[in-house]
Amino acid sequence: MKKYLFLSCFCALMNAQQTDDPVVKTTLRAGWVNSTLTGADANLLSADGKINAVNGYSAGISIDNPISHRVSLKHELFYARTGAEFLRDLNGQNINARLRLNNIRLNPISTAYHIGAVQVYAGPYMNILTDSSITAADSAGRTYRDHEIFGNDKDDQENGQYLQKLDYGVTAGIGYRFNFGVDIDLHFSRGFASIFDNSNTYEVAENRKDLRIYNRQFGIAVGYLF
Repeated sequence: MKKYLFLSCFCALMNAQQTDDPVVKTTLRAGWVNSTLTGADANLLSADGKINAVNGYSAGISIDNPISHRVSLKHELFYARTGAEFLRDLNGQNINARLRLNNIRLNPISTAYHIGAVQVYAGPYMNILTDSSITAADSAGRTYRDHEIFGNDKDDQENGQYLQKLDYGVTAGIGYRFNFGVDIDLHFSRGFASIFDNSNTYEVAENRKDLRIYNRQFGIAVGYLF
């Protein structure tokens, strides 16, 4: 079902690009992303209760579909590398761990308001996790990237701590377009779905079974209108 929903939104994005309206703007964009994990239970991942942000990147396409002189609808599709760093306890051994998340990010429809060359926008987002890893250590203390946290169809994902494959939330940003076709975009997003699959099956605290751990990102990107 999730795959069909993502495919439908992708088709809508492509249809927006194919409109006959000559003022539809298509922009290729890439940039820097600073990401972390937030929420009441984020400290449960860390041996010392601290979660640190990490730097990553994003690249993709953005389409502006005007509906009036001041207002347009934005449709965006990106690849993004995000994650977080924290001190991880592995059988009494603490290691500096990094959670790496590879995502396909879809901003299906954001409302944008234009004031001259400035654009302010906000809307929902959907995130598809395509791959992930976390730093682990073997019996000799050597660290490596453990991809088992991603999970697959053969794993018992009802009880194991595997990552959620679909994330959703809100995004907002502000951009400025120069008259030679280049723009700068600052954006923020916050997830509303726990990053762990079936998070309500975990014993978190008395009278509560829900891991409240969410994605949070801030980024700066440069685009080129073509």
